[in-house]
Amino acid sequence: MIDQLYQKAILKHAAAATASGALHGADLTLMVHNPLCGDRITVHVNLDGPKIKDFSHETKACVLCQASASILGECTIGETEQSLQRVHDGLLQGLQEDELENKIWPDDKWNTLNIFQPVSNHTNRFTCVTLPFDSLLKALRGKNE
Repeated sequence: MIDQLYQKAILKHAAAATASGALHGADLTLMVHNPLCGDRITVHVNLDGPKIKDFSHETKACVLCQASASILGECTIGETEQSLQRVHDGLLQGLQEDELENKIWPDDKWNTLNIFQPVSNHTNRFTCVTLPFDSLLKALRGKNE
């Protein structure tokens, strides 16, 4: 069962750690911790108006969260709070309804999120996948939680 969660594609994205590290002089920085599993992510963002100009993350978390943060690092430049909320909502809905495999995303660059299809059978792991998105959205909204 654990092999389903940690497929090669998920491990590959986690290992890539795209946009990993601190972004010094960031417009926004926010750390979010999931006390249930211990995942912790700090997001750093520079903005150009409402659009994300630069993004990085420092992720100390399970492989699912690391992979999700890496995908976010690949795809988030040029996005806005509203566009990221749509992707987040689609990701959560796809997990809940076990429909990620055939999900149609607002932009093809997000198709990589389909690799999380096996997580649909593990509701206790949904937060592992969505935490990077939650963190970035909270930062964009100026929440310090």
